[in-house]
Amino acid sequence: MIDDIITRVTAGHDLSMQEMSDIMGVVMEGNCTESQITSLLTALHEKGETVQEVAGAAAVMRDHMTRIRTSRTGVVDTCGTGGDGSGTFNVSTAAALVAAAADVPVAKHGNRAITSKTGSADVLVELGVNVDADVQQVEACLEKLGICFCFAPRLHQSMKHVAAARRKLSVPTIFNLLGPLCNPAGARFQLIGVGKPQLRPLLAKALQLLGTERAVVVRGQDGLDEVTLNGPTDVTVVAGDHVSEHTWTAEDFGLPAAGRESLLADGPHDSAEMIRSILNGATGPPRDVVVLNAAAALWTVGRSESPSECAKLAADAIDNGSARELLQQLAQMSGP
Repeated sequence: MIDDIITRVTAGHDLSMQEMSDIMGVVMEGNCTESQITSLLTALHEKGETVQEVAGAAAVMRDHMTRIRTSRTGVVDTCGTGGDGSGTFNVSTAAALVAAAADVPVAKHGNRAITSKTGSADVLVELGVNVDADVQQVEACLEKLGICFCFAPRLHQSMKHVAAARRKLSVPTIFNLLGPLCNPAGARFQLIGVGKPQLRPLLAKALQLLGTERAVVVRGQDGLDEVTLNGPTDVTVVAGDHVSEHTWTAEDFGLPAAGRESLLADGPHDSAEMIRSILNGATGPPRDVVVLNAAAALWTVGRSESPSECAKLAADAIDNGSARELLQQLAQMSGP
């Protein structure tokens, strides 16, 4: 079966959503050789993954993941694709903490660094969080604190079957796109930053096929895979069957525009220090970009239809110490 699929994809033929689900099921159950997986991933990359293929693979990955159960409603994730090469600190991770401190439940999905200097798991470790907490601890954090970290290697065990093949490849694969589509807590709201412009419509349409309550896919026109302070951000909003296009600027959120030079971090320790500084009251562009992206998460779940009001709620969560205290509680509760 897989050899026939590889031949078709290599020849430039697209797969249907069902065909992709069928073949990815075989892969994730460990019934393919490393060589077959490498050939399939390479052929898909060279052809270019379609919406149907991404959605089909994500559906299977969702079926195989360990789920995080919660009674919380309105859960949001701020997991993005990465890959913008900007070298900024972990904005989406800091924004997740601030959004949760503003009373929006967050199930932050993430991993260690793959394409960047510091992944969400790397910086959280530096901040004292046990990212490899067991499922019961993760569920308790989300239930009691309103935030948890969903560590991809622990909750996506089927990925072990493709790990060796991915390491051999020097190019991104379809699996680089699936993390934001496969939140273990089943987050119905998502703020997804993408590093390449063509990924914004691709992921938006895949989310539409998979079903989402409301997802916002963003990319700064300066190349940042976040909502940027540095000029306009292109925004695709998926709400059920409806897809709309927007443009945001920092000024829409009541924040000053700024370049991204002061947002750079040289690894997890540097990124963690920047986040601590922000949560302890430091002002300037690093704080503003966290407020901006936390506000975008609040807007995504519908806390307010006013971006500037969402930014005020996010800023208040920093200024009143709630975000700093939440981080301390998460570190303590996730511990061994």
